[in-house]
Amino acid sequence: MKKIVFISGATASGKSDFVHKLIDNYFNNGVIISIDSMQVYKYMDIGSAKPSYEEIKRYNYKMIDIVEPSFNFNIKDYLEIFKNVIENIDIDKAPIFGVGGTGFYIDSIKYGIFDETNDNKENSIKIRKELYQRIENEGLESLYLELLKIDKESAEIIDRYNSRRVIRALEVFYNTGRKFSELKKERKKIIDFDYISYIMDIERDTLYNNINKRVDLMFDNGLLEEVKSIIKMNVNINCTSMQAIGYKECYDYLVNNSMSFEELKEIIKKRTRNFAKRQLTWFRREEHKRIKPEDIEKVAKEIKEFYKS
Repeated sequence: MKKIVFISGATASGKSDFVHKLIDNYFNNGVIISIDSMQVYKYMDIGSAKPSYEEIKRYNYKMIDIVEPSFNFNIKDYLEIFKNVIENIDIDKAPIFGVGGTGFYIDSIKYGIFDETNDNKENSIKIRKELYQRIENEGLESLYLELLKIDKESAEIIDRYNSRRVIRALEVFYNTGRKFSELKKERKKIIDFDYISYIMDIERDTLYNNINKRVDLMFDNGLLEEVKSIIKMNVNINCTSMQAIGYKECYDYLVNNSMSFEELKEIIKKRTRNFAKRQLTWFRREEHKRIKPEDIEKVAKEIKEFYKS
């Protein structure tokens, strides 16, 4: 049975740096599987905070740069590829790290996804189109508030600015008559594996400061130029890739001239901080070993024991 070490946490909490140091200082090799819903997209490097090309090679990263930005990648796509990746990793006694902050993906890897065989597919498509039309007419906030009334548990962990996620939860409810949060509890695991799970423990003020610095660095590194190049590829704003924080706002700035440059940076910082709060809420739902950077030696020892057992 394969074994996976999950290291998760909010965006900008230091997950990747922690794992890089683990591999460099305590293990001869290893594999890092990115559990990030946006790092799967090609050409979207800066805004998704991808590891560098050198880091991808050095640390054997998987699940990065696997689809075009125009492809509406979803959890089923991710799990199918993830299963194939795990089954084909053959590094004797080397740790497999699952690293990322997309809680829904991590949750789905561990416990599976619910069976949608009873879904009325035609009705689902019809409902989805109607919901997107309502966004055009009423705005996304109206639909988010509707979801909050229908399924508070889902609404509290969904990015209220992510139209795809909001629509998905409403679509499931109107198509099945059941809450998305309830259906998630009836899940089927895709692959058997053993795991231990850690979460980066970081003070909120430090986390927010890290986020603000990261956003500034993204712009210094050419985020606007990256978004311009994606726009030239004719990627539709409604594509999943363009719903990512940073890309959507830059699109509005570049195409719709909807805000000043300083306003653009501030709104991305604010939305990223809010996203981090939701990530922390998500990860609090499950037991993890909470770790800080200074715990690295202890964590390395635990991982070695885990792989010996």
